[in-house]
Amino acid sequence: MRIVDKNGKLFGKINIMDIIIILLVILIGVTLYNKIYNKGDSAVSSTKQDIYIVAEAYGQAPDVVDSIKQGDKIVAQNIYQSGDIDYVDISDDNYVTTTNEGKLIVQKRTDKKTIEVGINCKANINGPYIDCGGQEIKVGKSYWIKTSKGQIRGFIKEIKLEQ
Repeated sequence: MRIVDKNGKLFGKINIMDIIIILLVILIGVTLYNKIYNKGDSAVSSTKQDIYIVAEAYGQAPDVVDSIKQGDKIVAQNIYQSGDIDYVDISDDNYVTTTNEGKLIVQKRTDKKTIEVGINCKANINGPYIDCGGQEIKVGKSYWIKTSKGQIRGFIKEIKLEQ
């Protein structure tokens, strides 16, 4: 006795196409059941929490730095985010040079500015991942200080999670 006969039936009784269709329907049913009734207990939940970020950018043009003001709303993904600029501190950039005697000295550079900003925002916290306006928040990571009037690429200097 052959497994598949000349009519395409398995053991002469069941059509192979029928078996494939039945298995496909069972697979779709199991997948839908898992999507609908599985609550995802193993997933880490995401919560919104108030955080305070201190970000800093070096070597910026004075007119760009002047576009960031205290009280400005944070912008990300072309939408105003739930966050604002708490303070802005602008200073001349420092640079190191040598004297004629070969000593290192620090001097001020008036054509380039350093900006430090404090930002209040609501962040998504998902396990070790913190996200504010689509940007990952970690100390030392680059960060766009972005408002409706200007944007500057800096880095995150400090994070305070408000309890």
